[in-house]
Amino acid sequence: MVWWFRPPSNPFVTVNFAVDATEARVYLAKLATAGIRVTLNHLVAGSIGHTLAQHPYANARVIGQRIVQLPHVGIAMPVNLLDKAGLGRELSMAVVANVDQLTLAELAETTTKTLHAERDGQSKTPLINQMLSVGNALPHTFFKGFLRAVDAAANTPYLGDIAYRHFGVTTALSNVGATLKPIEGVLFRGADVMPPSRLFQVGTFWGSSTVQDEVIAVDGKPTVRPMLPMILLFDHRLIDGVRGSKIIQTFAAALRDPAGTFGDRGQIRIGQAAE
Repeated sequence: MVWWFRPPSNPFVTVNFAVDATEARVYLAKLATAGIRVTLNHLVAGSIGHTLAQHPYANARVIGQRIVQLPHVGIAMPVNLLDKAGLGRELSMAVVANVDQLTLAELAETTTKTLHAERDGQSKTPLINQMLSVGNALPHTFFKGFLRAVDAAANTPYLGDIAYRHFGVTTALSNVGATLKPIEGVLFRGADVMPPSRLFQVGTFWGSSTVQDEVIAVDGKPTVRPMLPMILLFDHRLIDGVRGSKIIQTFAAALRDPAGTFGDRGQIRIGQAAE
């Protein structure tokens, strides 16, 4: 597979699915009553961390001609900066490392702080800070050359390991449209996404949209349920179709039984169930 999908071929397989968010909504409401602020996006991120901890072969990346399994789950989330005048850029990246070592409540707190820091122009990721500093100091042409050099280094075994220790990303989550309200008469069905092929490739890429009411079969009868549309892209060099379906099943099970997965108060460590 590593040989077959040589760049610039796209090794990613796209799967669109939707998960019943009824129990997730009930769970989040109970946490809010207890004074624990966890959003649906936090719950999705926690379910991804739980899933990759359960299926460590998916928590990997291809470096050169090697498949390297990574010890902890790190999630990168794009941060929109279009409404932040003065920062000089449109996009940033929030990175939450060692997600599997956190509880859901800790993940929510860490993610919220990280997102606020990124939107305030105070990135907490050292590697991103260094790259931004170089980008601000160099002319555009030279900065592109610098990025090419970093990309080449990140795809060598030794320097790739160093880059992971500084960046810690193994997957990515984009909440496309998740902050928008559902539009009556419109259903989101999925998308075909091309993850970035340079710098720090990931084994899986996830996308979520806004919850929308849909008619699904429950006990053989048509029932309206709040459904969360999801996109999963997985690197076919790491994951085949059978394993891809297991990943989706684990993710969906976590979202459909969040109390059993993360604890009544979000107190269970996200990777604990995989041990």
